[in-house]
Amino acid sequence: MLAVYLLLSPIYALYHFKEYASSIPLIARYVLAPVVLALFFLAVGLFAKPSVALTAGVYALSVLGGLFLFETLLTLRSVPVRMSMLGQLSPEQSAAIAREGDVVRGFTLPQLNRLSDVKDLNRAVLSGFPAQQVILCAQPSSVVSYRADRYGFNNPDSVYDSGRIDVMLLGDSFVEGFCLPPGVDLVSQLRQKAVSAVGFGIRGSGPLTELAMLGRFGPMLRPRHVLIVFFEGNDWRNLEGELLISWLRSALDEYADFGTPQSAGAAMLRARAAIGELNRQPITVADLLARTEVLRNFFALQQTFARLGLNFPGATQDIPEFRHVLRRSKSIVQSWGGSLQLVYVPRVDRYLGAFSARSAFEPLRSLVARGAASEAVPLIDLSTAFEGRPRPQELYGADGHFSDSGAVFAAEIIARHIQDGSIADAAVREGR
Repeated sequence: MLAVYLLLSPIYALYHFKEYASSIPLIARYVLAPVVLALFFLAVGLFAKPSVALTAGVYALSVLGGLFLFETLLTLRSVPVRMSMLGQLSPEQSAAIAREGDVVRGFTLPQLNRLSDVKDLNRAVLSGFPAQQVILCAQPSSVVSYRADRYGFNNPDSVYDSGRIDVMLLGDSFVEGFCLPPGVDLVSQLRQKAVSAVGFGIRGSGPLTELAMLGRFGPMLRPRHVLIVFFEGNDWRNLEGELLISWLRSALDEYADFGTPQSAGAAMLRARAAIGELNRQPITVADLLARTEVLRNFFALQQTFARLGLNFPGATQDIPEFRHVLRRSKSIVQSWGGSLQLVYVPRVDRYLGAFSARSAFEPLRSLVARGAASEAVPLIDLSTAFEGRPRPQELYGADGHFSDSGAVFAAEIIARHIQDGSIADAAVREGR
């Protein structure tokens, strides 16, 4: 039994060779270590005295059973968080939301464009729904939501009235402010530090989608600084998927037509109608199983190994188009005399566990840093700053996004660089 379970890891790793068996650390963690343990238990079972084999089996199965019990506890604790991330509401919360009128549950831009059957970049949906209430997540005591601004993002609409935008942040749910009440998220924290900032973030967005957002909205707002917020957890994988979408890949073309909010109006209406139909359907455990990897992660003891610092990320393959994204973004921003920076947001897994696995995350960080350096784009690396905190894991919430204190600390670093007027030098000091 032990050998069969242990051999599942190398089989899975070799089947997904590029991701889990293409480097020495990954081979050691996902192939060699479980194979050696499996062979050891097979040898004990086949060749040791029955009493010794029985003792070894009982103790080893007890340990494995204990690990699965702990994984069960962690999984059960994470289910409400995951269901909330998918948009599940209690009956009472649903009733309260219904009384408020037209409310939109969480969505991603790839989802909206699939629903509206977009074929061209200039007609694509590249924002949320303007002036509508958008649910970020549901907590036991409250629903966290925001009223979208005139363009469909999580900003107070009044931020545009001054006519001067110092900073535009492009990103995913970290910029959208996932599960943080209005006024607590990263962009709001920047505004509290006298920085005229807007956040153009929608959950699930990757670097290519953010380039398209910049191409459409940047020339309208002409901010002094544009910050692309890169999340270590999924932005590289998101970019891989975005490059497979032909109309989105066209954003890399020198003369790409990014369109306007008006040119995307028809697609936006179709997306709103389709998402309205989906919003009327309840979120169930079946959705959790279908839309996440919770079962695979459970059998792989993913959360348990993460707590031990033994859950290594998959291998990172170079994506040359990433540098092209930065090059195009920089060109667009420079067209009105602005500057482009890249903000690197680490994932919480870096800081979990009794054993330090931070080196396992360095290949991606190095690729991103080299890409930024090759295009002369300053990098504000939050991972180094976070590591200097006594308990960096407390900068994250249960869902892996910034906690209140994490948003405050990240905003302090970014604001200091902006207000000092020395972003490039500060980026180097933070550990590019």
